[in-house]
Amino acid sequence: MEEELKLLGLNDTDIKVYLALLELGESIASKIAERAKIPRASIYDILERLIKEGLVSYATKDFNKYFNAADPKTIIENLEYKKIRIKDILPRLEEIKHKEAEEKIKTEVYEGVKGMGTILNMMLKEKEILAIGGSGKISRVMPYFMPRWNRQRRIKRIMVRIIYEDTEENRKRVKQVEKDLQPIKYRFLHTDYLSPILTMIFNNKIMIGLWHKEPSATLINNKEAAETYRQYFESLWKIAKK
Repeated sequence: MEEELKLLGLNDTDIKVYLALLELGESIASKIAERAKIPRASIYDILERLIKEGLVSYATKDFNKYFNAADPKTIIENLEYKKIRIKDILPRLEEIKHKEAEEKIKTEVYEGVKGMGTILNMMLKEKEILAIGGSGKISRVMPYFMPRWNRQRRIKRIMVRIIYEDTEENRKRVKQVEKDLQPIKYRFLHTDYLSPILTMIFNNKIMIGLWHKEPSATLINNKEAAETYRQYFESLWKIAKK
């Protein structure tokens, strides 16, 4: 029970005093300290904290303060009240978080198949994914993950637009798997214009991936940077061939 009460933000001495007061009923501070085995010098500070938390009340009788533990149901009521207050300020907290995220460039590195899977799963929350430099390596490196990922993407109707390297191998491969990749739009661009590194843009994020046997990627989270990459993608899309 003590561990559960700690979830309210109470420390060990707070809990001892509250439980002692529940057992005693209305009591003066000295008796509470004796029952809780708390030094008398600190009992008033503890009671004051519990009063602020709404767990203890007091009344003055014959020039003495008598303390009483609040009904345990008050704990639930206090939690509900705090929950409502937090919900009230949540939009403001989110606004502060998003504003800070927009102003700062956050960069993270993900390694291995699991790390890449983490990034790809982030994309399943978006409406559109843009990719530059697709060459099919991702499917070769993650042969079991990608079919499941594409199924989820199809269910959610997430559009992918990809600019592939314009090679005979890529054109043939894309034609063979086009049905499985829907919804998808793709174009081809000469390799002179493209980097061998796959770049994917979604929401305010840019993923720059290296698809070796042990893949790795850098994830950049910044609205302005993502918009710049998005404009770059659109410029390439205009000159790419169908």
